Amino acid sequence: MRIVFWGSSDFSMPFLEAIQAHHEVAAVVTNLDKPFGRGQKEIHRTPVKIFAQSRGIPVLQPLQLRDSAFEAEFRVFSPDLSVIVSYGKIIPEPLLYVPRYSSINVHASVLPKYRGASPIQAALAAGDTVTGNTVQFVTREMDKGDVIAASSVPILPGDDYETLWPRLAENGAALLLETLRRIGDGAAVRTPQSEDEASYCRLIEKENGRISFAELSAREIYNRFRAFRHWPGVFVEKDCGEEAECRYAAIFLTAIEPVEGFENTPPGVVAQANRHGLVVRCREGAIRIDRIKPAGKKDMDFASYINGYRPEAGKQF
Repeated sequence: MRIVFWGSSDFSMPFLEAIQAHHEVAAVVTNLDKPFGRGQKEIHRTPVKIFAQSRGIPVLQPLQLRDSAFEAEFRVFSPDLSVIVSYGKIIPEPLLYVPRYSSINVHASVLPKYRGASPIQAALAAGDTVTGNTVQFVTREMDKGDVIAASSVPILPGDDYETLWPRLAENGAALLLETLRRIGDGAAVRTPQSEDEASYCRLIEKENGRISFAELSAREIYNRFRAFRHWPGVFVEKDCGEEAECRYAAIFLTAIEPVEGFENTPPGVVAQANRHGLVVRCREGAIRIDRIKPAGKKDMDFASYINGYRPEAGKQF
């Protein structure tokens, strides 16, 4: 099958590699290069572009998708199918129906659960124990297309985003190859999604990492940590004092665990601050902080933080 692949992130790569090994990749469509580094003099290429260039596959990086010149360039490749995995932009409807078999997308949840931009983080933040992948036909409305195939992937107790996404990608790539076989054989069954069971997730923003020990349970905080530790991180805001240049400073928690006990300590208060550990009571349960990064400082272990910042048991954290 002759396929145009749309993708930009590391999550896209196992899918592109699987397609390239079994089908013809006519071209890839990926995000624009971005300058970075000191003076913005270095250029970041997406992993999809790097892979395609190493294999002589044409690379398309449109500035605007709603552009007649790009549509004409896309049509030249005469694809049988567009496969979209973590591309990062909404594709205009006319482009979806250019390929012979239309366009399909692999979404990292079992639709209709967690439609939207951050399904992996949403599953972790919710404390789910199972997630999965869905291959769907793409429509004008985001993640509402008919389902062709779906699979399940367990979420292990110690999983965070960085450990979960590679397993999801590996599982999804195998599911995609089977789906491509069905489409080529004319055996792809379309199953409409149930709107009554739909839920949604948004693009991750810095605010998603803000937590309050007094307002959240230890399990809720730990699940957010699992979801957001890679970005934007999980942080609390501390009052800098009236004479400080900044009114509040973000303190990032870089290694934490929920712990039992400390029921006699009020929520939001330090329950322990000694050589045995740094523990803060939550709305329910408590969090042991193993590593922490104060504002403007390097990441440090709990003992260094206690020695330098002198948190006291019985005081607000």
